[in-house]
Amino acid sequence: MAKAAVVLVLALPAIAGLMKADKSSAENRRLATLPALPHSWQEFLRVPGQLDAWANDHFGMRDGLVRSMTRLRYRLFGEFPTSQVARGRHGRNFLASHSPALPPFSAVTAACGIGTRASPGTVEYINRMFADFHRMGLQPRLLIVPSVPPVYSADMPAWLEQRCASPQTPVTQVLDDPQLVAEARQNIYYPLGEMRAIAARGTSLFPKNWFHWSGPGLGEVAQLSVQHFWQGAAGAAQPPLRTREDWLQSDIAHLFPGLHLGSVVTRPDYEASGVQACRGDACFPDLQGVGDKLGDVSLYRNPAAPARRLVLVTDSFGSMVAGWYARHYRTVEHFATNNMGQLSAEEIGRLKRHLFADAGQTDLLFLYHDGGAIYNVLKAGAEPLHRDAASTVVAAH
Repeated sequence: MAKAAVVLVLALPAIAGLMKADKSSAENRRLATLPALPHSWQEFLRVPGQLDAWANDHFGMRDGLVRSMTRLRYRLFGEFPTSQVARGRHGRNFLASHSPALPPFSAVTAACGIGTRASPGTVEYINRMFADFHRMGLQPRLLIVPSVPPVYSADMPAWLEQRCASPQTPVTQVLDDPQLVAEARQNIYYPLGEMRAIAARGTSLFPKNWFHWSGPGLGEVAQLSVQHFWQGAAGAAQPPLRTREDWLQSDIAHLFPGLHLGSVVTRPDYEASGVQACRGDACFPDLQGVGDKLGDVSLYRNPAAPARRLVLVTDSFGSMVAGWYARHYRTVEHFATNNMGQLSAEEIGRLKRHLFADAGQTDLLFLYHDGGAIYNVLKAGAEPLHRDAASTVVAAH
């Protein structure tokens, strides 16, 4: 009887796997697939190893076991199942690297400037970007958002704190580069000191288990950027947006399946503030299909705000801040460019016509976090919008 029980227990994963395929959603990696039928001796000899890898990745109850192991490692040893996430101090967990293939803490060293510099050609690209847009008759601004490590340096592991607290970062190296032309430099805002001051007052900018920013501090940064770029005193006269608090799961929770690490996040309450908020492709009928491919677009209308339009072109940091600008603008349109490479030439043309319409009543703001701005994410997202500047002229209406 005991032997039968042992055999049954050992067989349970196989039985579960046969009865219901495990989706294996608990890991942030591509799982092994069943090998195709071999067409050569070389392929035939590889089949046993491929079958073994497939069985290891797809046995029954695998997801539950992975989640249980993740919880056990975190509670007993404070460890995450990936080098992409690390524990800091004062209850903060943070994104340590953007890929398991990158060195541990590379996201921190890249933001704080520990043995790193901006990607080659960054200054030259920023110069060209502003020159191209000016040639098109546009006056864009670039807001570079400091990420968690330089803003919350005291929450980093002790060996990183002093270096991340430095006022010198890879972004300041770009801004201080003598090759950066004046017309570009005067249209860039990197509010490192201001965001450190906001955080020091206890106003949240980054929830403690998040990579992206969120919280009431975003409203302050939005107001600072409007005042910095457009001397926007009118928006400051408008009442602040009403807010609500929600408990939200970490935006990097997919990297530690089984752990329920979240934060109470303060966000605008659009309904209570009289703001019409819309997300997704349906918000922009003239861009049908483009919003679906971009995957992160939104529209905000505030009848009580000054009668101007803000176009926000961003990386993934734009999603949570876009709505806060509705205090300052009648219309805020947000487009994330992380998936810009999926657009066809025709779709990029439609997007440009939409973004740059009514230029005389539009403020154009590019918003990228520090890593995105100087490590080619800005270039990948923005370049398709100004590549043909010589043949594109935008008329103000």
